[in-house]
Amino acid sequence: MPKIDKNTLKILPKQKIRIYKFENKQTYTCSFYIGTGYKKYPSNHFQKTCKTKNINEAISKAKEFYVDWFKNHIDSKYDREKSFDLDIAQPYLMFKIRKYKHKTHLKNNEQGERDKSKWNYLKPFFEDIDYNDIETIEQIVDDEILSSLQEDGRSGSTINKYFSVLTQMFKRAKDRGTVNYIPDTPTQQVINTPREPYENNELNLINNRCKKEYEKTKEMFFLECKDYYNLLRSAGFRPGLEPLNMKRSDYEFIKDRDNPETDILKFTVRNTKTKPIHYPIANDFFTKHIFSEILNRHSDLKDDDYLLFPFIKDRKTLKNKTGKTFSRFSKDLNLYYHKGGTRPLYSIRHTYATEKWKQGTVIEDISKLMNTSPRMVMSVYLGDSDEALIKLHKRIPKKLKVIK
Repeated sequence: MPKIDKNTLKILPKQKIRIYKFENKQTYTCSFYIGTGYKKYPSNHFQKTCKTKNINEAISKAKEFYVDWFKNHIDSKYDREKSFDLDIAQPYLMFKIRKYKHKTHLKNNEQGERDKSKWNYLKPFFEDIDYNDIETIEQIVDDEILSSLQEDGRSGSTINKYFSVLTQMFKRAKDRGTVNYIPDTPTQQVINTPREPYENNELNLINNRCKKEYEKTKEMFFLECKDYYNLLRSAGFRPGLEPLNMKRSDYEFIKDRDNPETDILKFTVRNTKTKPIHYPIANDFFTKHIFSEILNRHSDLKDDDYLLFPFIKDRKTLKNKTGKTFSRFSKDLNLYYHKGGTRPLYSIRHTYATEKWKQGTVIEDISKLMNTSPRMVMSVYLGDSDEALIKLHKRIPKKLKVIK
């Protein structure tokens, strides 16, 4: 039996999947416990090669093997961890595909596959999520999913179809006792209402609320929330795992030869929504007055420690907690509900685009800074916001004559 190279061993704690290389082997293998009664697996562990040298690809493959195994062995005696995909999504999709399989009308015949395609988009938002936590589920729906679909250019009616699939999944799960609720999803009016940016003075109020919460509880988490929110304001980040996964080694100061006295703070963000690596640059105020506070908060950290919230290992839970904290503070300050819509954490991205637009930055440059397309910047982040309209009004020639 070949030996495992312990230096390559990685464990996914939620599913208890082990990923590793054997000594003298280049590709990764994975294994996880499946229970007793399977002759092919006398060790009671499923084991299979991932056929890749890349650890991220191996993790993705291992999760696929895990889902496929328990989807096809629902009689397994092993009491595995709860899984949104296995317990809620897959039973619904299999039912929907069976239901429409023999429909004669082509449109209906493909309905199950269309729902499956929508779930493939939604699935990453619900990995490692406790589906009995209604507050977290609704926060993910209202904030992350709605913002992501809008940024991808989906129409209001198309977005509503994604939420309809989610609602049907929960309805079927509730009917079968898996959950005891159906989450609220945004109405068509909310979906079609552009998200307004925060003003800088409003974000300062949320910062002050973070400080007061720290003074009351002495929990460092709230000061680190302030750091996180300030980081999002400073550059074109997408709120969530992209900035939260940055390490201490993922920043550097670069020099402008024409202005050698000015430090430019550059970040490296990996595995972004649109490309493997993105390099946001911070605004000068953040670089001069705020970033040192973040570094000095935990000055003895190593390069491979996280830049933000360095002692919290579960980054997905952290992502949800910081989003809920921001929304809670915004609601307490009567800032969250605005002009018929809502302003969750993702709205800071709208603030960034608007501030750059007010400063005269051209759309093409804003899109590069934000790692998105010029069309998305204009249609999603600026659109019909008051600030964008004011800026456009200033650009209209004032000597234009109107013939009565």
